[in-house]
Amino acid sequence: MISGIFSWLFTLDHKRIGLIYAFIGVWFGFVGLGLSVLIRMQMVEAYQNVFSTDSYNNIITNHGIIMIFFFLMPVMIGGFGNYLLPLLLGIPDLNLPRINALSAWLLLPSGICLIISMLGWSSGLGWTFYPPLSSINYSPSNGTDFLMFALHLAGISSILSSINFICTIFTSAESMHMGEKFSMIVWAYLFTSILLLLSLPVLAAAITMLLFDRNFGCAFFDPCGGGDPVLFQHMFWFFGHPEVYVLIIPGFGMISHICMSLSGNTEAFGYFGLVFAMYSIVGLGCIVWAHHMFTTGMDINSNVFFSSVTMVIGIPTGIKVFSWLYMMGNFSQYSNDPIVWWIVAFIILFTTGGVTGIILSASVLDTYLHDTWFVVAHFHYVFSLGSYVSVVISVVWWWSVISGYTLNKVLLKIHCIASMVGFNMCFFPMHYFGWCGLPRRVCVYDPFFNQISYLCTTGSIISAVSGFLFMFILWESITTKNVSIGNWGAGFATVNLMNVPVAHHVLYNSNLTESY
Repeated sequence: MISGIFSWLFTLDHKRIGLIYAFIGVWFGFVGLGLSVLIRMQMVEAYQNVFSTDSYNNIITNHGIIMIFFFLMPVMIGGFGNYLLPLLLGIPDLNLPRINALSAWLLLPSGICLIISMLGWSSGLGWTFYPPLSSINYSPSNGTDFLMFALHLAGISSILSSINFICTIFTSAESMHMGEKFSMIVWAYLFTSILLLLSLPVLAAAITMLLFDRNFGCAFFDPCGGGDPVLFQHMFWFFGHPEVYVLIIPGFGMISHICMSLSGNTEAFGYFGLVFAMYSIVGLGCIVWAHHMFTTGMDINSNVFFSSVTMVIGIPTGIKVFSWLYMMGNFSQYSNDPIVWWIVAFIILFTTGGVTGIILSASVLDTYLHDTWFVVAHFHYVFSLGSYVSVVISVVWWWSVISGYTLNKVLLKIHCIASMVGFNMCFFPMHYFGWCGLPRRVCVYDPFFNQISYLCTTGSIISAVSGFLFMFILWESITTKNVSIGNWGAGFATVNLMNVPVAHHVLYNSNLTESY
């Protein structure tokens, strides 16, 4: 009989597979967090040389790739998606459990290729892989090829998960009774899976063409052979911009689900508005990729089109934010709970990133701000802060369901305050750097900015400490074994779903309330 560690290696249970995703994602998340601190160590003062230029470029490249492909995607999509979808749909497992297990374990060879690329010191490509910097002439190291193989394997893993999620959700929809509604989390993972299926094959094609250019003498992106490096940018950003929504839409689903659960709001202003807002974001998000390319020499009509559609995305996003604020009006009895603090933090951080995104959507302004620290601040407020905070919120909300234990509320509040202080100290001053024209990915700058850079580095360190504090809070919950006692305010849940059959618990019903 297979037992112990082998029961995890060969498991087909969606809950265990979700935890495997989460363990891998969290490990890589702390690697990426360490790299971000190293970046700030290099940037803390002008003209210092903590790392060589090549080392600094490698750190930047691997930080971006790890946080996007090996932390946020495994945790938010693989981890919570696998764990929660069958429970929210009231079914014993996903439709394709073996494919589900394969998608999880593909992350291991993918991670190994990534580590090999780091040890081989692949050139500082940035996470975008732009040619000619990624060509064999400028990045001759085999580490660059291993980095591309890592993304290929991670992409295959995500495609398999997406197929599994879509099949499971549509099969469940066919068996649902009239009048029943999906959880917002289910809708979020359905839209996310569709986006991944639409965009990941394009990224895979672009990377394959780049590998052929590097190793077989092709010229897809080499102007000397009739290729076009801008073609790679079109293909990459056709994936890259939907990827923004791939990372944030599961967070939208979590926030919406929790707000509805706490407020009891199921009417048009809540449920249907949020569903169609996500649907609109998915549709519009697939046709705005070139707003990342305003400086490549596109014609004025293209600039106007992509600017306009990008601004229009602010409408469904605004609908979601106002829906959450409306539902939070019924949170009075929970106002002192840390989950509400985190929801407020999410709305503040994501809205800040959204407003700066509107600024960058104007092609005239983007031409000035492109590749400056303003862009770094913008996408970190959306990506790093919005998506990361949604991970924290998901863990806090579902922790008692997963483990059976409650979290220390005092420590959670301290963690929330420390995180918000660290996040904003680190990233908000970067907007000023961008307005002053400081280019990103460049570690040399005018000493005039030293004082503000000290502030950013201090915020980075506080953010890193808050990450370790969160892991301590989870560890403290398990070691002290504070069992949940029956209502959300006391501990959010009463059952440990790792040991309870699906038929014996109800996590979601047709009136959108959680039954603990």
